[in-house]
Amino acid sequence: MQNLERYERQLRIEGWRQDKLAESTVMVIGVGAIGCEVAKNLTLMGVGRLIIVDNDVVEVSNLSRQMLFTDDDVGRPKTVAAKEKLVKMNPLVIVDQYYSDVRELSEDLFRKAEVVCSCLDNWPVRRWVNSMCIELDKPLVDVAMEGLYSNLQVVIPGKTACLECHGEDLIPREIQLAECTLRRRKPEDLKKDLEEQKIHVSLDLVERLFEVGIKTIFDIKYSQAQILDKLDEDVRIKVREIQESLKPKMPALQSVAATIAGIATTEIVKILHGESLGRILNGLLVYDGYSTRFTKVKLMRKIECFACGEHVKTEGAEISVSLDDRVIDLKKKIAESFGFPDPEILYKKWRLQDDQTLREVGIKDGDITYVETSRRFTPLPLKLILKTS
Repeated sequence: MQNLERYERQLRIEGWRQDKLAESTVMVIGVGAIGCEVAKNLTLMGVGRLIIVDNDVVEVSNLSRQMLFTDDDVGRPKTVAAKEKLVKMNPLVIVDQYYSDVRELSEDLFRKAEVVCSCLDNWPVRRWVNSMCIELDKPLVDVAMEGLYSNLQVVIPGKTACLECHGEDLIPREIQLAECTLRRRKPEDLKKDLEEQKIHVSLDLVERLFEVGIKTIFDIKYSQAQILDKLDEDVRIKVREIQESLKPKMPALQSVAATIAGIATTEIVKILHGESLGRILNGLLVYDGYSTRFTKVKLMRKIECFACGEHVKTEGAEISVSLDDRVIDLKKKIAESFGFPDPEILYKKWRLQDDQTLREVGIKDGDITYVETSRRFTPLPLKLILKTS
């Protein structure tokens, strides 16, 4: 009776099934401005279990737009502070929190969720989450914002376009270029790149960054808290200073976060209801706060997509090579073709070495290799087509 009284107003909606919500689990990745709103909405509505994931801590600058946090939470893990607020809002909801990089969580945790909601602010992890959801056949609701603009895309694996289907158009050009840059680099390369940005650092500092996988300017701009935690305090402070120079804080507004998060939550609820509350968004929804305009962009699923396409599941993606190509040459082609900055190539029982030629490896026309990358949950099957001339 208490449950019905709590949800009495939403029970009046035609087609509403509170039991479907109560039996469901939703994973929210990223507890920033949008993630806080989505988690709050789902909690108030009475979703059965909520899994929240974030690897960052609360900062003072978060307080103007991340409504689950107060001054007392500054310095605390976002997921820990968020869980405390959410269970107070609705003690009937089970909230599991993970203060972690989402890529380090077990596959079983993802399997528990009926829907995954990505509220991330960086494309590398968004691409990985997209891959995971496709692999496990989990609906993905991807939400992002910048200033007075925001966007929302729903990915139903096998039915709608995924994030990679139109990545060449939707992923910002700067990020595309960075993703296509193979990370087979030397510390001197990063030092030179920084100097071109009028940032002068010692080679010793750059070498220490390389030790934790920070090898490009893009890596510095988007380094997450857990990576920086591996550095000594003096190096971490210096990286923060470089970040401020390279990446001015992205403009953000609470009202825009609340607007797009409200729509995203509605789509999640519709998915959980099996469309009895209406048709699920198919395409990209863009909100322009300056002109108070919503624009729906039609996105067709690409059958040849290397993430969700039918061909890649059965035959693998294809790439043209020469037997005289070295493995490092193949990796560069992969970086340029698929935007994987860190490919590793598996062939039969071997992990191929950069200085080997494909002839030495014993590659034959049509052979299947597998590409490991931090941008995918599972290796990409890649068929090698030998050039005839």
